[in-house]
Amino acid sequence: SINKSLATLAQVINGLVTNNIHIPYRDSTLTWILKENLGGNSKTFMLANISPASSNYDETLSTLRYADRAKAIVTKAIINENPTDKMIR
Repeated sequence: SINKSLATLAQVINGLVTNNIHIPYRDSTLTWILKENLGGNSKTFMLANISPASSNYDETLSTLRYADRAKAIVTKAIINENPTDKMIR
C-alpha cells in the first residue's frame, strides 16, 4: 500500500513538473491529502534522507532522482486575505 502511494506521488510530481492537464491526486490517499501542498497555494518543503553506505547506493540514487523531480515543481503562493484588509495595508 505504501509503495502504491509513493508510486502515485511520483506520478503526481511528474505531472506537475511537465504541466499535464490531468494530475492523478485521487489515485491514493497520500496524494489526496497532499493536493493543496503539492500543486496549490502554498510553499512546500521536501526532505530527502539518503545514506552514505555503499550497500544503499541504489536506494540513495533513486531518492536523489525523486528529490530532483520534486525540486522542479513550481508553485506561486499568494497571501489569502480579505480585500478590505488589503486596502488598509
